[in-house]
Parts: sequence; structure tokens; C-alpha cells
Amino acid sequence: MCSLPTKNKTSVLSLLPLFMVILLDIAGIILVLPVLTPLILQPDSLIIPAGTSLWMRDFLYGFSLALFPLFMFFSTPVLGDLSDKFGRKKILLICLIGSAISYCVAAFGVIVHSLWILLLSRIIAGLAAGTQSIATAAIIDASTPQTKTKYLSWTVFTSSLGLIIGPLIGGLTAEKNLVSWFSFQTPFILAALVCFLNAILLCYFFKEKVVVKTDKSVPLLKGFRLFIASFLDKRFRLLSLVYFCFILAWSLYYQSINWLFLVKYHYSVFKIGLFVGFIGVIFTITTALIARTVLGLFSKETHLFAFFIFTMAIANMGAAISHSEIAQWLWVILNAASDVICFTVALSIFSNLANHESQGWIMGVTGSIGAITWTIGGLIAGPLGYIAISVPLWTAGILCLISFWLMLIYQKSGEIAY
Repeated sequence: MCSLPTKNKTSVLSLLPLFMVILLDIAGIILVLPVLTPLILQPDSLIIPAGTSLWMRDFLYGFSLALFPLFMFFSTPVLGDLSDKFGRKKILLICLIGSAISYCVAAFGVIVHSLWILLLSRIIAGLAAGTQSIATAAIIDASTPQTKTKYLSWTVFTSSLGLIIGPLIGGLTAEKNLVSWFSFQTPFILAALVCFLNAILLCYFFKEKVVVKTDKSVPLLKGFRLFIASFLDKRFRLLSLVYFCFILAWSLYYQSINWLFLVKYHYSVFKIGLFVGFIGVIFTITTALIARTVLGLFSKETHLFAFFIFTMAIANMGAAISHSEIAQWLWVILNAASDVICFTVALSIFSNLANHESQGWIMGVTGSIGAITWTIGGLIAGPLGYIAISVPLWTAGILCLISFWLMLIYQKSGEIAY
């Protein structure tokens, strides 16, 4: 097992390099999202042949979003095992270099107007997407039962900062009207530089002592095994269904809302970046100022999750019926704040069901569920949006209600471990 070479393993300062990895990783990933929406959906986009039907554009948009989590589903559990065996630092560096390559490939695809090269870059990025889960596992390894929830909150807070920085820079550097040499490939080039910077920081500031836990081979289909295990094991079955519906709901909203602003309100790349960055601001404020206060108002974590997944349902349905641009900005406040609280609490509930030695395994389970749900969200977002742009939002609201109902059943099932 990897451990930090500090006397006080619960010190936030000792975990700073890992939080920096998460921050820069999220910023690099989210940086390109405001670009993908107009790059594929705008009729004058050079990367899609002229005359391509609206249905095909919608499908390609969803498909491009789905490729990343799909290949992340296969790679993340394997990379997690490799980090246990060979050390967190080595595998993190490999992931960062792979991500940098994927962004370089994406930039090249935009330059030569090749959709297939751009899609290839999404595959490479998914295969290299192991940094956040590995860094999170290392943080949990260095935590105590008393500090675990707090450090998980700091992890979400750090991710939120990346969600603010990434889309703002991505939307800004793709806006041709701001700087003459800005273009759609600029954010991808910048994301590659961010990954290289991340790798340099990791090399110099993260120190670890590697202890090989096992010499067993690493199964390439571990993602499927973890996903299936989460629904076969009676300790996790109902909770996994709760988590599945919750993450699928958020993925549908997050992958469709940019599309809504582009089609309905004719947002530019920069304005889309501002909106996505605004979501990150909500995440950050909720994690830093609201979540801790809210935690004290509920006697059980399951009650907390049930309350806020219900508010997510209201927010999604409110967004679906609203025609006002301002209303969308207001609904996302309730939606994103509820999502942060639900996500943090869900991870904590999962973690409470595992002992110290199996924390990496349980994080792999949640990662596998998350990856497959984001894949499904990407694949169905296009067809649902083709029916009507509000349909993905309605679907997200219904999924939140299902998750709420399942959590109520989970509370009464006697499977909750305190």
C-alpha cells in the first residue's frame, strides 16, 4: 500500500500534492467541454461535413461525450490495481502523460478537420483517466475514520475549483472574437500543457513509500467485475441502484444543459464556459460553506441524501419547464448544490461499508458505476435531445425521484451500517 512519508498522516498539508493532482486533472478535462458542444452541433462547424442531418449531429455529440467514460470504465479499475502494485506516483505520471497525448491528438483533429481523430482523442483520454480515483484512494489511505468524510469533502472542493478554472479558460481561449489567434484547438493545446504541469508538480512534491500489496495479475475486465459485484453483493445492491440513478440524472443534466443554451439561447463558446464555470462556483461554495452546516441538521447520512436527491428532482423538472434564460441560471444553483451534497454523502455511505484494507476496492466500485452511468448518459442524451431539448432534463428529474424512492427502501432494509 502507498503511504505518505509524513509523521502526521491526517495533515491537510501532507495531502496537498494529491489535491493539486485532482485540481489540475479536473481543470484539464472540463476545459475542453465548452468547445465540444459548438464544435459538433453548430451547422458551420468544419469538423462535421456540411449537410449532416440534425439527428446525426445530435448522435455524434452524445457519442463523443460517451467515449471518454466508456473507456474510463475499462481503464480506471486496472490503473487502480497497478497503483497498488507499483505505486501511486508512477501510475499517476503515466495517466498524466496519456492525457497530454490525448489533448494533442484532439488539437490535431480540429486543425485537420477530422471528426474521427477527435473521437480517437476521447478514447485515449478515457484510457488515461485514472488520476482522480488513484489520488482519492491515496487520500483515503492517509485518513482516519474521524477525518475521512472531511477529506472527501476537500476532494470534492478541489474538484469544484477545477470545474471553475477549466471551463472559464476553455471558453475564453476558444473565443475568436477576443484574440485573433484563439481557435477551437487552443483549449486542447492548453489542456495538454496543464497535464504536463501536473506531472512536473507530482514529480517534485509528492513523495511516497511503495509497498507491494500483492503479486497477483491485474484483470483487464475488472471494471465489469466491480460493476456486477456492486449489484450482486447484498451490502451494496440497493445502494448501488441509488447511486446509479443519481449519477445518471446528473450526467444527463450536465451533458445536455450546454446544448440547451447553444440551441435555445444561442450562447457563444465563452458564455457556455461561463455557465459551466458557474456550476463550479456553486460546487465550491456548497462544499466550503454549506455542506458542513447541512450535515449537522440530519441524524443520518441516508436522510440527508434522500432530502437533497428530492431537491435535485425539483430542480431538473423546473429547468425542463422554464423558458427564461435567468430561470435556468437559478435552477442550476439548487441542482448543483444538491448534487455536491448527495455525491459526498453517497461516497461516505459506501466507504462506511468497507474496512480500511478494502477502501481502494470500494472506490473502484463507485468509479465503475460512475463511468458506466456517464457512458449511458452520453449515449442517450443525443436521442432524447433530438425529441425535444427538455426531454433529457425531464428524464433526469424522474431518475432523481427513483433514486429518492430507492433510498427510502434502503433506509428500511436494515442494510445500513453505522
